[in-house]
Amino acid sequence: MGETDVPLFRTSSDVHFLKSLHEFISSEKERLRLCGPAGSAVAPDDRRHAVYSAAFDKVIDYATAYEPILTAIKKEYDEFIAAVKTNDRKAKLARGKLKAMVAQPTSLMYCQKRAAQLQERIAVIQRDTAEVQAKTKRLLACRENRKDSQQPEALDDQAQIPVGQIPGLKFEESLNPEALDERLKFFKQKRADLLSKKKSQYVPVQVKRELDIKMKTTLNQRDELGLENHKLQLRCKQLTVLNEAISSWEKSASRPPLLEFLDSELERISDMKVCEADSYSINKDLLEEDDPCKVRESELLMDYIQRFSGLFEAGEYEAAAYHAAKSPHGVLRNVETMERFKSVTMYEGGLPPVLLFFQALMISVQPGKHLPGEVLSLEGVRCALQHGYIQLVTFWVTQHRLTYSEELGDVICNHGDEDPRVADTCLALAHIVYTACGVLRKAALSMCRRGLTSGALELIYKNGDFTVEDCMFVLRGCPSLDLMQDFTQLYEGKPALLSVGFICHSLLKSDLEDLAFQLLQKIYAGGQGALEKTILNDVMCSTESWSEIATRCEQRGRHQLAQKIISTLLSQPGAVCLSQEQDSAKLMEHVFM
Repeated sequence: MGETDVPLFRTSSDVHFLKSLHEFISSEKERLRLCGPAGSAVAPDDRRHAVYSAAFDKVIDYATAYEPILTAIKKEYDEFIAAVKTNDRKAKLARGKLKAMVAQPTSLMYCQKRAAQLQERIAVIQRDTAEVQAKTKRLLACRENRKDSQQPEALDDQAQIPVGQIPGLKFEESLNPEALDERLKFFKQKRADLLSKKKSQYVPVQVKRELDIKMKTTLNQRDELGLENHKLQLRCKQLTVLNEAISSWEKSASRPPLLEFLDSELERISDMKVCEADSYSINKDLLEEDDPCKVRESELLMDYIQRFSGLFEAGEYEAAAYHAAKSPHGVLRNVETMERFKSVTMYEGGLPPVLLFFQALMISVQPGKHLPGEVLSLEGVRCALQHGYIQLVTFWVTQHRLTYSEELGDVICNHGDEDPRVADTCLALAHIVYTACGVLRKAALSMCRRGLTSGALELIYKNGDFTVEDCMFVLRGCPSLDLMQDFTQLYEGKPALLSVGFICHSLLKSDLEDLAFQLLQKIYAGGQGALEKTILNDVMCSTESWSEIATRCEQRGRHQLAQKIISTLLSQPGAVCLSQEQDSAKLMEHVFM
């Protein structure tokens, strides 16, 4: 019986697997041939090896019965290929080292040649340096000889060493005696002109110093006269208003008593201030002109305004802003100019034109002198804060480049509330403004909001005009239990500003009612008799007010506090309960014997 050929793949699944394996290898090779980059770091052999390695893995996964044998075969192939690659890398490295060793003599030769060139250059530089030093020594020696010689004839006998080309003459002219004589005559004439100008047009430095001192004295006198003029304007305005008020009182049919009428009018007049418009209402003929050039003053002002308009229309807003800030008599430092800059919406650059105007305006003024009005100061601060330039506002306020007002402090303080990042800075600036304006209640509030409670208490106690309403304003603006305790305790031997009962009664049925209850609860927890002593020693809060506090405590579920307050009130001589409801006594009457 003859031997029969046994097929390698017996089943249809084997045939199908073999077909799919061939297709996989063909497709991967084709893809590598078409898509592989020409300059890829991976060699073509490595990519083909990866394809066949993946195909071998598929065969191992399919023929599970021969998996150990096939895996061992694949491992041998991989180790052999890795050894070949390692040997190839070592061979390339050896070839590179061999090339470097072969090229080493040539590199050494080039380096030696370059060293020789540098040595030659160093020798040339040293030679030139020696020549320059020798020439310098000769020039110094010549200069010393000129200083030592006393007579001009000796100078002529000495050997003159040419030091270079004479300024203003060509090299050929410097060797021509006639040209040198002409040049000498020119210099002598120029020297004579300078001596003549020195006698007629120049004065000693001491004269300038004396004039500077006179100018400073005159400026100080002008400032003093300006302050006096401001006071006189205010007095004139007050007297005019008072005269008009008395005239209207005389003409009125039903007129109140004169003393009451005068008290109200005087109180209103005392708060008056002089504004910029008042100075324009005075007759200009009675005032002296600031500028001594009276003839062409109007023409100069017109030219100045036209120059500003030209810069503004040309889009040179920064130059126009500085031009307006330095305008004579302040003709362009007004609200109208500000509105003109404010109307510009399309501009180039980082800063808007209106902010450029305010920046130039504040730089041009002197600290505390000739400041912009309240309106310009307020608008300037608003503009700077709107664009986020808190540094400009800090400079303007601390250097006193603004006219302080309560509204200005409010604007700065409100900006700090809107932007917590600069809240502390805004409160500090607002404190400066409020203090300068005399609005001490807001100045103390800004200090409390910054955590400077001790400084605020010192300010309040030093100022005798601080009222109870001002203290409650500060407390409502910065509510805290510590501040309430500070207001109700002695301060350096001085009596407390407020009493516990007054604060608690004022805060009833408000958002701060719980804070008042916390104060009472803390006093009640302070020990036996603490709350009773507080109630009995309270001279600012009546018995009826304490009764209302007890009633409110009962309504809010604080029964222990309510009972303690009521029992303390009833323990006083002459105190009776007039009405009793289900919850507590709501009306107390205290009869002082």
